[in-house]
Amino acid sequence: MNLGGMAPNSRRSALVTMAFSLLAAGIYFLAVSPTKTRLEKSSKALSDHRARHATVMKNLASSGTVAKRIEETESALKPFRDAMLEPLLESLAMRAKSLVDAMAQEAGLADLEYEALGQRALPVPGRMPRQLHSREPIRITARGSYQAAASFLMRLERDMPLVALEALSITAVQATPETQRVEMILEWPVKGAVTRQ
Repeated sequence: MNLGGMAPNSRRSALVTMAFSLLAAGIYFLAVSPTKTRLEKSSKALSDHRARHATVMKNLASSGTVAKRIEETESALKPFRDAMLEPLLESLAMRAKSLVDAMAQEAGLADLEYEALGQRALPVPGRMPRQLHSREPIRITARGSYQAAASFLMRLERDMPLVALEALSITAVQATPETQRVEMILEWPVKGAVTRQ
């Protein structure tokens, strides 16, 4: 721009206009533009925080429902956890005795004897789980009537639904025909090996 051929007032006005233009451009690039960028970042961060806050508030509002669902699940799992046969004095037969001996005697069976027969591994569907499970057959021999054996098995089925009857044998005793020798093999769920830590 050639300012030499202009009138002094026009030249002064052009210089002031250029100075203000340069000052405005400097203010924009040094103050407004960085502030605008920071404001955009802050707006995005605020939006993210609001979304997280909404999620937390939703989770807090449903925490009562979650606690209730956990309690319901725990009560539904209780029969399965209670059915797991854990060794007593390093014997699964002793644990079975502690669980069903009183029940068998109340049903009318006497002279009860318990014997563990060795675990049977359960098949693993799909991917190998961390905790394997097995079935432990326990042979129970006793004296009693057919009705006592049936009563015991019906109560066992009701109270311990995961215990399965594998075999049942009732043999008459010649000396007392009203009392029979009862032999049953019950399969109990047990924990097997742990495949990984």
